Amino acid sequence: MKIQDGKRYLLVKDEDDILRAMDITTEVAQEIGFPDNGVLFLKLVTEEACTNAYEYCSHSGQAGFLIKWDPHIRESLTIFIKHKGKKYKITKENKVNFGQRGRGLQLITSLMDYVEVNEMGGYIETVMQKDVSPPL
Repeated sequence: MKIQDGKRYLLVKDEDDILRAMDITTEVAQEIGFPDNGVLFLKLVTEEACTNAYEYCSHSGQAGFLIKWDPHIRESLTIFIKHKGKKYKITKENKVNFGQRGRGLQLITSLMDYVEVNEMGGYIETVMQKDVSPPL
C-alpha cells in the first residue's frame, strides 16, 4: 500500500490483496467516523467491487488493478477502482435479479450514495462514494 496526498493506494494482484483492500477500507472508514454497520457495508462493497475487477482482469490477461481510497474527514469516503477495459453501464434498479450475473453491481448501487463508471484512454474507473451518516 502507498499513501500519497492523503489517499491510500493498493495494486491488487491476487485474492490476498482483496482481503487487504477490505482491511484498508475498514481502517479508513473507522478513522473518518463511520458507524459499525456503515463500516461493514463499505467492506462488503469493497469485496464485491474488487472481486468483479479481479475476475475481469484475470479473464483479460491483466496483472491486476488499482484501488484507491479518498477519505473526506467526517464527510464521506470515495473508493476508486481502475483497470484496462471498456465502460459498462450501472443502473440503480429496485427489482429482484434472478440472472446469473449482475447482483454485485446491484448491491453496490444500493449501498453506496454515488456510483459512476468513467472511461479514460483504454482504462475504466469505477467511483463509489458513501457519506458518513450522523448518528441517530
